[in-house]
Order: sequence, then structure tokens, then C-alpha cells
Amino acid sequence: MFKRVLPLLLVSSLFMATDVQAQWSDIELEFDGENRSYSMYIPSSYDADGASALVLTLHGLGDTKENFRQIGFAPIADTANFIILVPQALHDGMTGTAWNSRAGAFGIYPNTDIDDIGFFNAILDSTIANYSVNLDRIYVCGYSMGGFMTERLACEDNSRFAAFASVAGTMGNGLNGCNPGKAVPLAHFHGTADGTVGYDQNLFGISVDSLTNFWITNNSCDPTPVHTALPDVANDGYTVDHYLYSGGNADYELFKVNNADHVWLRKPTNDIAYTEEIWKFFNRHTEALDIADLNMLDFAVYPNPTEDKIVISLEKLKKEEPVAISLYSIDGKELYNTKVQAENISLSLKELGIKTGMYFVQISQGTLQKTTKIVVK
Repeated sequence: MFKRVLPLLLVSSLFMATDVQAQWSDIELEFDGENRSYSMYIPSSYDADGASALVLTLHGLGDTKENFRQIGFAPIADTANFIILVPQALHDGMTGTAWNSRAGAFGIYPNTDIDDIGFFNAILDSTIANYSVNLDRIYVCGYSMGGFMTERLACEDNSRFAAFASVAGTMGNGLNGCNPGKAVPLAHFHGTADGTVGYDQNLFGISVDSLTNFWITNNSCDPTPVHTALPDVANDGYTVDHYLYSGGNADYELFKVNNADHVWLRKPTNDIAYTEEIWKFFNRHTEALDIADLNMLDFAVYPNPTEDKIVISLEKLKKEEPVAISLYSIDGKELYNTKVQAENISLSLKELGIKTGMYFVQISQGTLQKTTKIVVK
């Protein structure tokens, strides 16, 4: 059964062959005694005198790097200026190409003798050595078994990544616990009718509810989320509920897609484009701070929710250093910024043209940064 079920994680039927060959390159290297390979996309906006973000993307079981680079990051990268890396998993005798994600069933876990985490670090090191990369803006996402692998990285090797996103993959049964050691910004996407990696009962790992409970506890989030129902505009039979868990040391976001199976969704066919939402989430996060650093940035925004005016209380911050304050929309657009050296600042959101919705207040002092959400009624 395991051999028959797991290949359903393959995503080759999902993507159209629209690859932009001119800026994709395939790279081979020997790592840990194995011949490994990966694809790299350098965006048209890349400038060696600047510093680009970087997104590591991990394909599903049985899939290839050539296929997975079709999920739509390249057009976004051209304008948002980030490098894309798409590594290739090695073949496992029972399941096809597979990551050592510790996802499995019946005691069978593919490629347990393969050091994929070391391989990822090797290709990151090579890219950083040869290109100008913003070390505070390195991200990772994955689909299905790639989602399981993303979760393993979040648990075991999270120091290089600013944020994580898993699609249709939770934490594998074979993980020996999850001990991140710090708060981890993470977004998860999952269909409630997923027949391969179940939403409620997952043959290969934990359920989505268990995953959510783990991360909101790890990140010290408010267990009551801000819930938003995405507009139901596509005739696809799906609806999308977005849950934002914040108020702690890092956000956790859940995109619950009602009635969706094991698929990667995109517009205009669907109400949501996973690739676009993942980048929006990534674009709101720089490197996660240690809890001690976050406690140094103790500030408050009230009233929250609000209809107009907010007060940003900075009383507990260092008095000798100025504080930069920015206001962002949920899609990452900066709507307001200022720099102050005061205990409090009052803002009229109506005067700034802010309408009903969810927004983010970000403060920075020195090298430290922290973000909290506000709701405008």
C-alpha cells in the first residue's frame, strides 16, 4: 500500500510547460558521495551591486526539478528580485525521487541514509559565494513530501531561513520530535479533501490541527486567530479560510482550502494562488529573532481592533535609540513610515487613507525588528 499511495504526491500533471529557459540553469555537483543537481533562476532584476532574496523550493515525491520550477515563482522573482533554487531529490528504490523528510508509513521512510539537509546547505553556500544574496532574506517552501521536508528544516535546521511555507505536507511520522529552539514564522496550505496527505487523518505524519497547535505553542501566539474568508470568485468548488495566529514571537498562518484535494492552486482557476501567497508571507519576514531579542522590542498597539486612531506605545524600549515605525498592508505594501524618539506615537488611520482590513505595524530599533498585526473595523 505504501508504494502505491506515495507516488500520488507527484505534481507533474499540475503545471503547464511555460518555463523561461533563458534565465534557468541546471547545476551539478558531487555531495556526500552522490551526484546531485539543482536548477537556479537568476531574475532579470538581479544586480550584483545589491542583495537579492533567495527562495529554496522543494518538489513532491516522484517529481523532478524541471517540473517543479513551473509553479510560478519566476515571474514574481523578476519584479521582486529573488533567486530561486530548485534542488532534485535522489531516487529511492520503493518510492521514486524522495527527500529524507521522515514522512512515511508502516515503518518505511524513503532515503533515510541521504543527507538532504547538508545538500541544501551546500547549494546555499555555493549560491551565496557566487551571487549577491541578502542573508536575512532566505526562505524555503515545499509541496507534499517537499512540505514535509520544509517542516523538518523548520524543526531541525532553521537558522538560515527567515520564514517557511509548507503545502500539503505536515511533520513526518519519523521525526524524533520537533525542537526548533526559537520562534519560526511559518505558513501552511492544505485542502480539507486531500486524499493523499489527509487534513484530519494523515497516514504519513501529523494532522493539520496538530501542526497548527504545535506552531502556535512554539511561537507563543494568541490561540484565537484573526479569521478571513477569501472572496469566492472562481467556479472551482473550493472556498478558502485564512487564519492568522499572531501576538507571539513569530506568526503562524493557515490557509484552509475547503473541498480541495492534493493540488497546487493558482489564479484565475482558483480563488487563491499558492505561489503568490507564499511570496507575500515571505516578503513580510526577515530573519526570525531569538526570544531574548524579541523581548527587548516590547511595544503595544491599542485599541486593536480599531475604527480609526491607534496609539503605539514604545515606553519599554531603549530611550537613547530612535525607533523606525512602518505600516504595511497584508500584501506587504508599505503604507506609512516614520522615525521617532518618543514614548508614544498616535496615528489617525483615516487620515492615512487606511480602510477596513488587516494590517501590520513593524518597529525597528538598531538591528532588532518586530511586527504585530492590527485590525481596522
